[in-house]
Amino acid sequence: MIRPIAALLLSLAVYAADPALSQAPAQRMLAERIGRAYAALALDPGNQDARRQLGDAIQRFERQLAELRLASKTQPALDENYALLDQLWQDYKRLVSASPSRDGAAKLSELSEEVAWIAQKGAQLAEQGGSGASRAVQLAEDAATLSQRLAKIYLLQALGVNKGFLPKDLAAARTEFEQISKQLKSLPGLSQRLKDQIALMDSQWFFFQQAIDELAKNHSDRQLQRNVQTTSERIHEVATGLAASFARTAAP
Repeated sequence: MIRPIAALLLSLAVYAADPALSQAPAQRMLAERIGRAYAALALDPGNQDARRQLGDAIQRFERQLAELRLASKTQPALDENYALLDQLWQDYKRLVSASPSRDGAAKLSELSEEVAWIAQKGAQLAEQGGSGASRAVQLAEDAATLSQRLAKIYLLQALGVNKGFLPKDLAAARTEFEQISKQLKSLPGLSQRLKDQIALMDSQWFFFQQAIDELAKNHSDRQLQRNVQTTSERIHEVATGLAASFARTAAP
């Protein structure tokens, strides 16, 4: 049963006590965003937007990981999780900091999954420890993450990466995004502003689905590749803004 939105948002108050751990959910999104930007650059080395996004995401992931490691020192399970994430991050950072290539993309398809998985586990452990976001914020953040994940998978396929798990992960991510959209719209007590933001995200999702369906028919079309990148970026922006709106609603 979905709790009233006011009750959902009250749990955000724990962030004031431990702001570093509030960054835990973003690490999974950043792992996917780094993978998306890397794949985009492997397809088009002259893509300056992707190059900037990759650099920014790498810096943010590393900065937040250092803060999360410090904040988790008093919680053994979290501390162990972030120590493992740090180890994986060193390999991931080395890979994505090198010149993007098709061979590198094949390696990234598996390594990004490991990094994202451990990052997600850290977010779950933080939530269990009382440092998690409200369900409303989580849903919006998950939508932002899935926008990056879906684009990453499609761009990897456009590069010719042929991994058996990619089609399954792709279908699962699309289904999950649609479920998240339904859950967000069904939250009681939404203001008109929040409803408008959710509607905007849905409209961007419509265009994104068109872009990825067209790219599936013609992986080599540069314009379709760019369409997937730009529409995924719009969803990311809207979903991130939606999460911020939920957080502001909880602020005193």
